[in-house]
Amino acid sequence: MKRSTGAASGPPRTHNDVVRVINDLLKSRVATIFRSLIPAFENTSGEEFYDIVMANSEMLHGCISIFQRNRQAFRNLLVDARGRPVNDDFVTLRCGRSVHDIIAMIVRTHAKRHFKAALGGDPNDPTSRAGAMYQAINEYLIHDWQVPLVPHYAPLPLAKVREMGPRLLDIREAEILTSIAGAAAEASALPTHSPRPPAAPELPQREQQWWKALNDPSVVKVLGQRQESETRELVAALAEINDLVHVDLFSRLGLSTFQAAIIMVTAYKLLGRAGFNTQFGIPGKPTVVAAIAQRLDKREVGPHTDLKLMPQMMEGALRG
Repeated sequence: MKRSTGAASGPPRTHNDVVRVINDLLKSRVATIFRSLIPAFENTSGEEFYDIVMANSEMLHGCISIFQRNRQAFRNLLVDARGRPVNDDFVTLRCGRSVHDIIAMIVRTHAKRHFKAALGGDPNDPTSRAGAMYQAINEYLIHDWQVPLVPHYAPLPLAKVREMGPRLLDIREAEILTSIAGAAAEASALPTHSPRPPAAPELPQREQQWWKALNDPSVVKVLGQRQESETRELVAALAEINDLVHVDLFSRLGLSTFQAAIIMVTAYKLLGRAGFNTQFGIPGKPTVVAAIAQRLDKREVGPHTDLKLMPQMMEGALRG
């Protein structure tokens, strides 16, 4: 019997089920709530509302802002599999994903539509211009604040997007992306040189190990080159990781310091400073750490795992 999108008895079991349920909810119950909050869309069908909003960066960003300011209106959807209210954006909802996950899914769907319109081709086909751009950037499309930046991602040279990788998450201003796009042609004609890692400052032992790991060439190759101030910020955050993370995550999986540094920076970029501290700081969330360790273990992550695969593995573990 077909599962109802209005009141599923439990979370969907497969990834395809999750996507289908979330898309159905966005076009039905979620759209209905938005249409009640936005008079201009009162007579628009849910399907039309979804298509209009997903195609327009400003409108989509506005709707996400409306959701954040009027969460009470969505209270019947913000519940877990047992029908209990959920106020944490990182807790799984009845639909099988958290608010954080759903926002990332929405940002990526919007990016696909924009890249198709701006670059041409099928965004699901990596051999097309739209598909190649989406493949290069999709794992960094995570946050609601990125929605207004999507039109400014499209003109970036593909090689520049691949080169920047996770550093794209450091840029929140459209003007900077426009400048990068404009200067990329000139920059590509110049010889590139890998800057020397900054000299290690005087730091406590725990911070010193993270400093050395983040500045090791093999780790820099995965995470990208960063300013010294950014590295200091990351080192400070990693130094506050609680002992349970070291025991239940790093030691359990036999991870090297380099591997640990990469997965923790990946988590930091996905969750932000506050979210990272909540999950991995003091006191942290032991159940979340244990769940992440279990998911990584199921993916056979261990000391043998290639460093360049660690961000992808950690993102998957965070998303469940």
